[in-house]
Amino acid sequence: MTKWIIGILLIIIAVAGLWWGGLLDTIIPGGGGPAAVQQATSTPQQGQQPVSDLPTASNDASDNALMQDSAAIDAQMSALVTDSNTIDSSLNDKPTAQEF
Repeated sequence: MTKWIIGILLIIIAVAGLWWGGLLDTIIPGGGGPAAVQQATSTPQQGQQPVSDLPTASNDASDNALMQDSAAIDAQMSALVTDSNTIDSSLNDKPTAQEF
């Protein structure tokens, strides 16, 4: 009886190993395990420039363009501070009394 239990456990371990290694997919279609799952990659395509949300062109280095970009960055930073303060106040919210 013990030999049967050991044999069944060895078969289960072998099938689990085949499943984990992705080799079960060659035997049973759709039976691939974690090794058969493709990982998504997000590599930037060559020749693509990151999109800038600044108001001036990326190759404009004039004083006026720098002032406009600086003002846009200041506006974004103040919006970030406002959002951060809103989040902080919501985390420090006081519970209200409820009647049961």
